[in-house]
Amino acid sequence: MKFKVGSKVFYPSHGAGYIKKKKEIEFDGVKKEYFEFELATNPLSISTPIDNVENLGIREVMPVEQIKNFIKILKKSPSIDPKVRDFNMMIKLFKDLEESSDLEAPVQIIQYCNYVKEKRKKEGRLIPITLEKQLEGAIANLVGELAVSSDISLEQASKMFTKLSGIKVDVLKE
Repeated sequence: MKFKVGSKVFYPSHGAGYIKKKKEIEFDGVKKEYFEFELATNPLSISTPIDNVENLGIREVMPVEQIKNFIKILKKSPSIDPKVRDFNMMIKLFKDLEESSDLEAPVQIIQYCNYVKEKRKKEGRLIPITLEKQLEGAIANLVGELAVSSDISLEQASKMFTKLSGIKVDVLKE
């Protein structure tokens, strides 16, 4: 895929946004061309060497209807057993999914996190902050991609996500 300034992209681990500009950076006497990304749910500006974009799994944002269809899965099936009992292995599973550029990955993270939260609540156990952060990040990725793909604000995308999924959210860029 050939990207250019203005392309709508999804950057694994960072979310959806746009290629803001192309620039040249010299490091150790070597000049390289970089893309600078402006992300929907992340206030940071990220630059990546153009020749490394494909290796990082950066892809075009998905069409709006495809994103909506994945979000609707959460209304029918809000939680799924991750079948991993060791918490550290579960966090590794979440990280692997998070680094994927697959649109299904954040849906799976949300389902797994919801399952673990429900189970821990029933058992009277605390909900680890790590789990909450994973859940928030997965929701932010879906809402951000929905906003970018639809050319709408994060607030509008949050409302649409809530309507489609049944999960109340408020994702705003900090």
